[in-house]
Amino acid sequence: AGDGRVLLRPSGTEPVVRVMVEAADPAVAQAHAEAIAAVVEASV
Repeated sequence: AGDGRVLLRPSGTEPVVRVMVEAADPAVAQAHAEAIAAVVEASV
């Protein structure tokens, strides 16, 4: 906990939401990005 960050940002030019994740471990970042993307996709 506390060793990364997440940024969700709607595109101003496309109908997309950008999901950016940083973590000390790339595998952790990828797992979090996929989980967040799934939640975003399910809610639109």
